[in-house]
Amino acid sequence: MSQTTKMTPELTLHSLLEEAIKIGADSTEFEYVPGGLEITFFVDDIGTGEVIRDRKSIEAIIDELVSTAKLEKKTRGVFKWGHPNPEHEIHAQEYQSFGESAFRLTFKKVK
Repeated sequence: MSQTTKMTPELTLHSLLEEAIKIGADSTEFEYVPGGLEITFFVDDIGTGEVIRDRKSIEAIIDELVSTAKLEKKTRGVFKWGHPNPEHEIHAQEYQSFGESAFRLTFKKVK
């Protein structure tokens, strides 16, 4: 008798950005909370989110964000997002929240 396991889609920066764009988010925030990494998607002034608890996923998401936005030695960066042509310009900002790094991504449509 074979047993099937339900696979949860892997959380990556790519999947989170695609989700944010799909729901029409203006911005997204990544902030460490006691249970993991809180991801909040904002549409206008209304936010909804989730907490990622898997440490490997959290590390991979933050590493990819820092690398993609070139935040290794600065607190602000910009990168293009979309396939096959960039459809969004994403402005990334790193800031301090309760002594830990947090990140705010703001989405702008490329004309």
